[in-house]
Amino acid sequence: MENLEEQIKLLVELQGLDTHIFKLEDAMEAIPASINKMEEAFKEKSINLKKLEDETKALQLKRKEKEGELEGKEGTIKKYQSQLYQVKTNKEYSALQEEIGRVKADNSLIEEDIIKIFDQVDVVNKKIAKEKELLKQEEANLATDKAKRNEEAGQIKKELDGLKAQRDNLAAKIDKKILLRYERIVKNKDGLAVVPVANDSCQGCFRVMPPQVINEIRMKKDLVICENCARILYIEE
Repeated sequence: MENLEEQIKLLVELQGLDTHIFKLEDAMEAIPASINKMEEAFKEKSINLKKLEDETKALQLKRKEKEGELEGKEGTIKKYQSQLYQVKTNKEYSALQEEIGRVKADNSLIEEDIIKIFDQVDVVNKKIAKEKELLKQEEANLATDKAKRNEEAGQIKKELDGLKAQRDNLAAKIDKKILLRYERIVKNKDGLAVVPVANDSCQGCFRVMPPQVINEIRMKKDLVICENCARILYIEE
């Protein structure tokens, strides 16, 4: 086994690699979430189009109902008109004429409603056409952004593969017991296992180290662990 001083240097180098690897892995994990967020935002923008299309359907249904009502009243008028030739008194004739007039007046109102609905449908359809154009551009932007994110993911993976290969080579040079201890601390301490002492303070938890601990670190006879944060300590040369 190489001397402890060399082992600590290797640990410091390994920590640097791991810090970079962890950062890249976080970036890699963030990409699918970023893409999902973009897709959700696009879906939200699509909701307005759906509302407009539903509005058009409702208006068209309403128009059909009005047209059915108009058709029914036209049938009523024809029925009354046929009855005009069957009445025997002027009073009955006048009553039918009045009823026909009333139904025709109702028809005029229904026809006005149908015209208004046609106008409303025209307005909504124009909004739909505009919204579709906007969404088309948004969809193109989404595709471009997703492609960029996926390309970024590919570049990160390539870099990660290289760094992990370096890590494997470096880890092979470290004593197995020391490496095992390091990896256990890394796992429990958010990826930071080896920290320098600066101004007599641990740079992991910033607790001031007693003079005897500083001396132990300088002697390099054994790994020195911070009693407060349980990280491996070293002094930068």
